[in-house]
Amino acid sequence: MRLFSAAIIACAIILSAGLAGAAELSVSQKNRSFDPKILDARLGDTVLLVNDDRYAHNLYSETSGFEFNVRKQMPGSTYSLKLDKRGAFEILCVIHPRMKMTVNVK
Repeated sequence: MRLFSAAIIACAIILSAGLAGAAELSVSQKNRSFDPKILDARLGDTVLLVNDDRYAHNLYSETSGFEFNVRKQMPGSTYSLKLDKRGAFEILCVIHPRMKMTVNVK
């Protein structure tokens, strides 16, 4: 029984240690631009894509393995993106083609 309890506690510590380092990183969309334009993040982090603009945006990524499409994101709203894969990907806006940023997940 003690061995079983010790194994459960050890597993819980290992799992929580991996999640404890996760962060929430904010990206602002304002004046039809991303801030920051390059974001360095870690596996397990969450990116909050905040529309601080007067305009709706439609954010998406077509990078293989990182595909998503927010559809219409209204001013004042936030979209949450969990980073569960290492690599780099681009985020773009369908409505404003000059809007682009890169996320590097380590």
